[in-house]
Amino acid sequence: MKQAVLNWLFPSYCMQCQNTITTSLGLCDYCLEDLPLFDFSKHKNLLHRPDIVEMFPNCEFDKLFACAFYQPPFEHWLKRLKFNNQIHYKKALQQVIQKQLTQFFEQSPTLPDTFIILPLHKSRFITRGFNQVSQVWQPCLANYASVSNVLIRNKKTRAQSELSKAKRIKNLKNAFICTEDMGGKTVAIVDDVMTTGATLNAATSALKQAGAKQVWAFTTCLTPI
Repeated sequence: MKQAVLNWLFPSYCMQCQNTITTSLGLCDYCLEDLPLFDFSKHKNLLHRPDIVEMFPNCEFDKLFACAFYQPPFEHWLKRLKFNNQIHYKKALQQVIQKQLTQFFEQSPTLPDTFIILPLHKSRFITRGFNQVSQVWQPCLANYASVSNVLIRNKKTRAQSELSKAKRIKNLKNAFICTEDMGGKTVAIVDDVMTTGATLNAATSALKQAGAKQVWAFTTCLTPI
């Protein structure tokens, strides 16, 4: 009853069409269905999708999940959240992620042993004040597996967006350390945008050195190359 009154007094609006919605979500059902999202009924693992294999031929992780390509409106939402901390975009992103996770695990019901949200270097965390990936993803993962903090970003790297593909790889060499034995585990690493795969590959390397049997990569968007 209380929530119904609050919804009436302070209505929410869909971020796409601006129509009133009666919940605290970011998108209406129609706009959510209209988004250009990946279809996991066709490819359970995006590393098996031919166009994505061509874009990212050197992935060291074993499975890839993403919601969509890094294009409007996702590009706009992610930038506003990451660089301006406009947290109202978080609601829309979480709706998209939850929708895609549901479809993904319906098609591929095996769960990872744990999720690891890729950490920021401590200096970047202090500067920014938050980890936008954790803000968006952590509530979405609660129904699937625990979230661990066993990766440390021990190397302060330049922003990847400033670098070429070759320099991104060099920039991230030995950037992560795993603090626990991951022997025999299937681990899912989580990031917001995959551009070349260098960050996810670096994290995968650290986890496999720690004994992980498989590493899956979960990301909100893929940058089309």
